[in-house]
Amino acid sequence: MRRPEHPARRAPMDDPRILLIRPDHLGDVLLTLPATAALKRSLPRAHLTYLVAEGLERLTDRSPDVDETISLPFPPPHAPTERAEGELSDAAALTLRDRFDVAVLLRPGDRWSGSLVRAARVPVRVGFEHDGMDRFLTDTVPETPNRHAVWLAHDVMTMALASLNGEIASMNAPSIPSLTDRVFVPSREDHTEAEEAIARVKSKTGTRPVILHPGTGWQLKNWPSERWGALASHLHRRFGFAPIVTGGAGERELVEQVVLQSGRSAVGMPPLSLGGFAALLAEAALVVASDSGPLHLAAMLGTAVVGLYGPGNPALAAPWCQPENQRIVRVDLPCSPCGVMHDPPCGALRHPACVAGVGVETVAEAIESLRAGVP
Repeated sequence: MRRPEHPARRAPMDDPRILLIRPDHLGDVLLTLPATAALKRSLPRAHLTYLVAEGLERLTDRSPDVDETISLPFPPPHAPTERAEGELSDAAALTLRDRFDVAVLLRPGDRWSGSLVRAARVPVRVGFEHDGMDRFLTDTVPETPNRHAVWLAHDVMTMALASLNGEIASMNAPSIPSLTDRVFVPSREDHTEAEEAIARVKSKTGTRPVILHPGTGWQLKNWPSERWGALASHLHRRFGFAPIVTGGAGERELVEQVVLQSGRSAVGMPPLSLGGFAALLAEAALVVASDSGPLHLAAMLGTAVVGLYGPGNPALAAPWCQPENQRIVRVDLPCSPCGVMHDPPCGALRHPACVAGVGVETVAEAIESLRAGVP
């Protein structure tokens, strides 16, 4: 842990302007929200701004603890470091310059964001200990192995609070909200959008729908579409309802494939707004999804979830909800979880053994064991 003296450090304050940066996918940002809520409880007068990748601008609109959201065209997470570092930083830094007292880098080893906040002259820059990050950060915390993403975010935000208070020895760490607390709250308009969408297929889906979400932000995580179709067909035979298959604007073809491969035992849902989609997940009886943002969003909204994990490590990113409200399905292989979503050690481009090894019957058994309001 490093807390060097630096001339730009401001005096302790209770109304700081804090920039929180997580330039990744939906799920990565969601898993920082409990720690954000904890920080806001410790500093209720702080102004919290999220900096996210393009396309996620509206994500934090439904978080009661976030005051503002900014987006930038971040390079993809797997972009080479030498290309990512400094890319667009001069122009982007001008939009951030002299606006913030503290920057919190929530992705380990994020040199692009480090370069950006240094160029933006943010006086206190907090992040994880990582090769090459010392020249960007003023304060660092270790990245504890096998620590859940929510608690890693909590670690770095605790350091940010210490940097403001000036006394880490006597500081009480901010308290993470309960697993049942809501850090993402769909609006009334969101629920209206979801209810109208459900009404179009309600006669086929039962009182509360079961959602299947086959897509993820990483191709390597995707379960084969024919297995999603087989699962939908099984649920239709077993319970007599048609699951709803959801996907984003770029996943319409995938949704159609699953519906066709289910023998039309499932129904496809046209893409909704992010808020409307969140409300749909909140009103569902159950959500089945691969390790992805929608899985984490459903869990945080209090919906029962079944998560399919392959290369991702559930120790680091299990759904943030009560244990009895979730089931994790994965196969136990010596190489899994490798944690590598791009160019993994096994060389697979799609459907690696850790994903292909998950059978339809295993997922169906997880659904049966959960029995959380399934019609």
